[in-house]
Amino acid sequence: MTDSAMDNGFIRIMQQRDKTWSVLRGPRRIFLLGFAIKSHAVAYGRAISASSKLVLFVDDKNGNAIRQSASSLTYPSTLD
Repeated sequence: MTDSAMDNGFIRIMQQRDKTWSVLRGPRRIFLLGFAIKSHAVAYGRAISASSKLVLFVDDKNGNAIRQSASSLTYPSTLD
């Protein structure tokens, strides 16, 4: 993760050894919240990233942090 965003504020979704998913902030990996289900952690991470205008990284199955596109952080203004 040599991206310049990794030097600044960012959110990362990471699987822990106990198979839970953690939402972490910044290079110091400040723990925000943990989840049993990855999609729940990603939804929370997306909301935090969007509201704080931070880059979001989600770990793949090999533990590599994958940067999410800014458009993936948006939500519809109305639900049909």
